[in-house]
Parts: sequence; structure tokens; C-alpha cells
Amino acid sequence: MLELEDKYVFHIPMHKFENERVTRINMEKVIDDLIRILNESGYDSFYSTKVTGHYKDRSFDEVLITVFSSSSSNRHSPDVLFSKWFKDNNGELRQEAFAYEYNNRVYIEKLE
Repeated sequence: MLELEDKYVFHIPMHKFENERVTRINMEKVIDDLIRILNESGYDSFYSTKVTGHYKDRSFDEVLITVFSSSSSNRHSPDVLFSKWFKDNNGELRQEAFAYEYNNRVYIEKLE
């Protein structure tokens, strides 16, 4: 039996806050790029869930991508892949920070 003991949940906002308003982002291509990166890195089974996020006084749609993996893998860690992907795409995403979960802890990284 295979045991995947590590759980990652990536928080992907579907909106950006710009000019004092919340604007929807065209995310199809950007999320497809993340899926391609995960697949090419050997993560070929994961889940996506649509949820509503809340930040400050704003509500927005968000996609959560959940990846299960094993620490013994020789692959790049999913959180490293997600962090690079987010930073590379923040010109489009326009976020102040990004968040992901790893084994029931939330990590938030501020962006400049």
C-alpha cells in the first residue's frame, strides 16, 4: 500500500483588488500552467475545489488545489513549485501575498 503523508493546499484567488475595487482575473491559462507544472514534476493526481475567501472586508472566489505526496519522493516539493508559479504570475494576479497549507498549517508569504 502506498501512503502519501504530506498534504498541500494551494490558495488561488480568482480576483484582484485594484483601484479600490475587486476585479475578476481570467485564470484559465494561468491555472492550466500550474497544472502543467505539477504534472511535469510527477504530481499527476490532485483535487481542485471552488470556495469563497474573505480578506479584510472583501469576499472573493478562490480555487483550492490539494496535492498529496510523500516526503521520500525525489521530486521538487509542491510548495516550491507553487511559490515560484505564484511569483512568476503575480503580474497578472496582482496579490499582496499568497497562501498555502502544508500538513494543517497555513503559510502566508508577502509579495512586493
